[in-house]
Amino acid sequence: MEAKTEKKPLIPQMTKFGKWIVLILLAFILIWPLSAGLYWTVYRAYTLLDATRFPDLDPNLETVLQSTKPESAAPQKGAALSASIRNRLEQEMDSTFGWSINDLIISPTRWLDNRANRQRGTIFATRMMTTFFSTNLAKYGKVDKENENLKEAREKYFAFSSDSWWFPSSENQYEKGIAEIKQYEADLLKGDGGAVFNLRTDDMFNMLDFIIGKQFLDEPLGLLVQSNDQVAYTELDNHIYYTQGIILVLRDVLRTFVELYPEVKEKGGKENIRIAFKDMDQICTFDPLIVLRGDHDSIMADHRGKMARYLISIRERIDDLAQSIKS
Repeated sequence: MEAKTEKKPLIPQMTKFGKWIVLILLAFILIWPLSAGLYWTVYRAYTLLDATRFPDLDPNLETVLQSTKPESAAPQKGAALSASIRNRLEQEMDSTFGWSINDLIISPTRWLDNRANRQRGTIFATRMMTTFFSTNLAKYGKVDKENENLKEAREKYFAFSSDSWWFPSSENQYEKGIAEIKQYEADLLKGDGGAVFNLRTDDMFNMLDFIIGKQFLDEPLGLLVQSNDQVAYTELDNHIYYTQGIILVLRDVLRTFVELYPEVKEKGGKENIRIAFKDMDQICTFDPLIVLRGDHDSIMADHRGKMARYLISIRERIDDLAQSIKS
């Protein structure tokens, strides 16, 4: 009898080493979507505890605007505009994790850098708007004495460092600043001459001009338009959320301003206002899962560039609005 010859398989058997290579490649292919899915789940769970998108005007400010109308007396409108300046800072202080910039390094909230940079933008914008309000709108003329409460708030309390944990804490100082502004508002509504609010047409122009100028919106814009090789990858999200904090304050102030002074819309600024607020809402709801920086013709998103485009559009619309008031 002839011995049967063993047939060789058409497909060569994979060696043990080859199997390990395949397993490693499969793991490598699967690990990224699994990691992204896990990160997305954890991050979305976090957003249920602490808001990261702000599509709507804050309910507290909505209440203020329901009780204050364009036909209201000047002191009421002044108090409402003042409240719109301090509102965002109060919301940050009262948020789920409070003022987190100054949390100790052992605290998990210390590592929430997106909210920390949003808060840095918030206190910057609050300082700047309080300064303009106090030195321009809270007195009858340039040579008049500045309101003491507003002066204390802007020079002493809001100028305090944002990352001091104790002796005193940043929260303590900012709360005192908010209390000073509220006292100004109370004195204004009392109507006994202890506080002044005087908004003229030239003040409207000056306020808008101040907002788009070097001291205010040019500051975050400069951070957003830097070339990619000048910004470390870890700094990209810092600039984005810092800008968001500034715009959250600005949106409160401008929404209050145009609601109480509808003549601004009548001077040819209605469309400019609509587009400006639309772009502000885009910034206030900007919260990518991962901040990317596509460069030149990269297929990756350029999130910092997108934020810059929104901000440039806002500046241009506010400038057009200012010119329509001036003319």
